[in-house]
Amino acid sequence: MSSKPRSVLYMIGLLAAVILIPLAVIRTKGLKKGIDLSGGTILVYEIDSARQKTNIDIDELIAAIKRRINPDGMKDIMIRPIGSNRVEVIYPEATSEDVENTKRSITDQGLLQFRILATLKHEKLLLTDAMKENFLEWTNRKTTWAKYADVLTVTDRKDLKLSDRSLTDPTARWRKNEFVGWNVFVDGIDQQEELTVVSNDATTLTLSAAPGNASPTGFVLSNNKSQMGGFDPSAFKSAKEMNEAAATTPKDTPIVRDRTIMPGRVERYVLVLVPPDTQDVSGQYLARAYMAQDSRLNPAVGFAFNRRGAVKFGRLTREHLPEEGGNFKYRLAILLDDFVQSAPSLNSEISDSGIIEGGPSGFPVGEVNFLLSILNAGSLPATLNPVPLLEEKVGPTLGQDTIAKGIRAIIVSMIVVPIFMIVYYGKAGIIAVIGLVVNLVLLVGFMSLTSSTFTLPGLAGLALTIGMAVDANVLIFERMREEKDKGAGLREQVRNGFDRAWTTIFDANITTVLSGFVLFAIGTEEIKGFALTLIVGLVFNLFSAVYLSRQLFDSLVNSGWIKELHMLRFLATTKIDFVSARRLAATASLIVIGIGLAAFALRLSQGTMFNIDFTGGSLVTIRLNDADPSISGQSIDRRSAFVREKASALPDVTIESLNVENEKVGTRFNIRTSDEDVARVQKTVNEAFGSTLDRVSLTVGPRQAIAEPKPAEGAKAPATPASPWNASYELSLNVKQTASKLNQLLSQVLGDAAAGGKVDNPERAFSLSNTNSEALYQADLASDKFILRTNLAEEQASAKLKALSSAVANDPSLMFERLSNFGGTVAGETQKLAIIAIVASWAIIASYLWLRFKSWTYGFAAVLALVHDVLVALGAVALTYWLAQIPVISSLLMIEQFKIDLPMIAAFLTLIGFSVNDTIVIFDRLREIKGKTDKIDAKLVNDALNQTFSRTILTSLTAWSVVLIMYLFGGEGLHGFAFTLVVGFLSGTYSTIYIATPVLIGWLGHADQKSVSRDVASKSLAKA
Repeated sequence: MSSKPRSVLYMIGLLAAVILIPLAVIRTKGLKKGIDLSGGTILVYEIDSARQKTNIDIDELIAAIKRRINPDGMKDIMIRPIGSNRVEVIYPEATSEDVENTKRSITDQGLLQFRILATLKHEKLLLTDAMKENFLEWTNRKTTWAKYADVLTVTDRKDLKLSDRSLTDPTARWRKNEFVGWNVFVDGIDQQEELTVVSNDATTLTLSAAPGNASPTGFVLSNNKSQMGGFDPSAFKSAKEMNEAAATTPKDTPIVRDRTIMPGRVERYVLVLVPPDTQDVSGQYLARAYMAQDSRLNPAVGFAFNRRGAVKFGRLTREHLPEEGGNFKYRLAILLDDFVQSAPSLNSEISDSGIIEGGPSGFPVGEVNFLLSILNAGSLPATLNPVPLLEEKVGPTLGQDTIAKGIRAIIVSMIVVPIFMIVYYGKAGIIAVIGLVVNLVLLVGFMSLTSSTFTLPGLAGLALTIGMAVDANVLIFERMREEKDKGAGLREQVRNGFDRAWTTIFDANITTVLSGFVLFAIGTEEIKGFALTLIVGLVFNLFSAVYLSRQLFDSLVNSGWIKELHMLRFLATTKIDFVSARRLAATASLIVIGIGLAAFALRLSQGTMFNIDFTGGSLVTIRLNDADPSISGQSIDRRSAFVREKASALPDVTIESLNVENEKVGTRFNIRTSDEDVARVQKTVNEAFGSTLDRVSLTVGPRQAIAEPKPAEGAKAPATPASPWNASYELSLNVKQTASKLNQLLSQVLGDAAAGGKVDNPERAFSLSNTNSEALYQADLASDKFILRTNLAEEQASAKLKALSSAVANDPSLMFERLSNFGGTVAGETQKLAIIAIVASWAIIASYLWLRFKSWTYGFAAVLALVHDVLVALGAVALTYWLAQIPVISSLLMIEQFKIDLPMIAAFLTLIGFSVNDTIVIFDRLREIKGKTDKIDAKLVNDALNQTFSRTILTSLTAWSVVLIMYLFGGEGLHGFAFTLVVGFLSGTYSTIYIATPVLIGWLGHADQKSVSRDVASKSLAKA
């Protein structure tokens, strides 16, 4: 086969691979939409005050959670503080399994500790204290208790149901998935294999295999990963009996105790030694955790310490080596969240590494991956209650009209650039478009592979990628044009076009890639996501625009399909004296930047510069009256638009439609606003919505008598304790409320002399309990059903409950399920870290250009232009506060009072890459035309600017046209993002020509020349 067909076949195979493989990934994993496009799940957690003994920095807790569930910043997960002890997490559209995994990642603290088990040999004197009923409260400096097992036992039951892989206990009130991974032993069947719990709800266990069809009479659930037992002092009636038994028990036996927390539910503890500080090793000393295997080749978790941790771990194990000729061995307990995961015997000193075993069968692979993510992310500074205070589905934060406008604008902007390239560059443009398609498919495939989410600004970023990716193509094609103008043949045009443009392309991209690495290394999670996408996108762009395009050109030229390159010419080589205007331009820039910074400072002092992402605000959850004529029969989109319009009196409003299973869609909404005055927000919402708000209604069930206690049978039989209540009522609400709210209102009603007379000590006259099974684990969980127990007479109770129903309906505070303040998603420390990362990225750009161009002035000039563009764009955003108040300007230029939000931060970061690329192109041309001369004068700079002017305008126009289309037609979802880039790209083109390059012939350029002159003079003297 000749080389021409082989070359064509290679190209066909290459194109098929780079397109079909990403498409296969996309089809398999799908594309995940962000909260703004598809909504997600809201989770609200409360810090477990019982386990948190010190004050906690809520921002530090949020930062730790981000490292766990969104370490690369690619998943569009929003995390906000609510008050000082609650955290709100909004997870984008996901499967129930993903949500459950996220819940576990949030609630498992991840505290890793290493302890030596106490044994009968050295701690025998402590056995008497260990017999005490309140053994957990008994503490000393030397020992403490650690939980090693949980056991739930159900016996003598005839109502248990065993069906296929399900075991149901109809009387249970379990927390969802609290038994996942526990072992199951079912009475009444011949169990052939070890059964584990895959999942569970309030009453049913889903098992790993079908245990059979027998009728079970009971079962045991056990969570004992370390497979440990020991010597229990409480099993003996007297200290004497216990000491006699201890004398005949092996000396290396651990000391254990059981604690019954409810009938049939037991926690098991083991006594461990508290090490001195020099031997106290925890997860903070981990260098890394990794997948490993235990001695039976089962999956395990490996860990390695840093230097300080290795020293401490070495001391700990060295002090507890085998004794008595190896007959007595200490055991090392490895604790995760105060639970013993494994307890291997210590045979020798260990310093830098080890493994955590998962029992006889090892850990499931999924569990290993979970533990690795927890350990590598670090422990949380506080423990959250395992049951969320709130969990519900939320609709898109953007309205359907806004989404539709944004999508249309993005599609149009993505088409404009390819059409321009084909029209302007002909066949070369077609090759460029093929490269753009490959680049886009690769990037989307990567985002699908990494489960990244696509937000509306993120989709706009993809469109902008097309606009900016043609930069390399334009450089190459303009070089080809120059070669053609010189009379070069077709093959020489292609070869020299790629070769001579490569240096510039490499320099422009490597500076951006280096800055991306810096942003990813030290930036926040939000910036990490941008940096990772930036780096990967640039790598794909180099592949598609340089390598793939080169292969396509060579194949098509060699095969004769391209015989000549026809290109339009927008600008011939110009002869503009750019340098002469540099002082005027510098003065104008200083004035513009000065005005912009003054506007920024003023808005900052007024608190109007940043939106909810940074400032936080207030949240109110409303419920619409479905029968109200204003909304009756309306679709969810119409209702969302109605709520958005009514709430527009509040500043910076976002709307979230809420959807709970078995509930009518389109009746409940979250309204978020930057107004932090909760009382004012409540009043505004009440006035705006009026009768469309659903009033809270309370339905009282029939009175149920509470049976009298049974008398004792026999002289020694204990009597059943008397109940303080004589009757109960079921209370049902149409709007979920917390028990604390109802308790407060009921106490007020009982204490009121009206409606049945005043009740003395009203808080002692009733008991209110939540019927939600998870209320056992979260005391103040909102619910729509409660059981009221009381000792009031029937007539008085009826009167008081009627008064309660009236009070509930007329209490405005109860109309809102949630009414609270929340913090920003970007905390103060996070903002500082982001600024440090950005400044560090500028430093790496300056350093690279210094090394590349052999003078620090190039790096300084490039960063100066970069800072100029960011400040101009920032000032423009600040000035919109006043410009939007001028009707002619606001309507003509479509200006709103823009505020800085997270998408706008992404726009500012995008300016960095755009600005420095243009500048480097001119610097490279300047280096080329000045040759070996060290003199940089106005003529050289003007020549470089004029020779690259056509390319500068073309690349600026392609990128600018994309963001201009988004600004004009993209709607509110893209308006601020696009505005920043419209201004920034104009400033970037201007600063490249009038700021960055002329600096080289300013005082810095003269300094270089003086340095060169001194070097020449020194050489002359040396020769003399």
